[in-house]
Amino acid sequence: MGLGARFCAGPEEILHLLDATLAEAGLDRHDLAALATLDGKQSHPALRSVADRLALPLLAVPPQDLPRDVPNPSPHVTHYLALPSVAEASALAFGPLLVEKRRSANATCALSRWTPPYALPTSSAASAASTLSTSSAGP
Repeated sequence: MGLGARFCAGPEEILHLLDATLAEAGLDRHDLAALATLDGKQSHPALRSVADRLALPLLAVPPQDLPRDVPNPSPHVTHYLALPSVAEASALAFGPLLVEKRRSANATCALSRWTPPYALPTSSAASAASTLSTSSAGP
């Protein structure tokens, strides 16, 4: 699951959005393999809290590794970060989107399915997007 969050976003808001997005795909939290965000947001307290609560890695994707072609680019993100997206781009870094960007007041998320040739990182230095576990969701 690719995640984006404003500074004021809280963990409960992000979890609610995450759950609603997963439900759209007929999935739940146990189907997630990882969470991902732009490397500059990896230390966001709410994102860290969500990752800790779900016992999932929060993977940092460097800006140069984010796809530029996203279905729902954000003018706000483009203006401030010179990127088209955080959540969708982070998810797309791993495979095709199952659910495009969804928003709450202070957070965004997008869901992708891990598909070869995309690979989960083996170290914190590797970049990634959030993915679904192939063991529970299939390719």
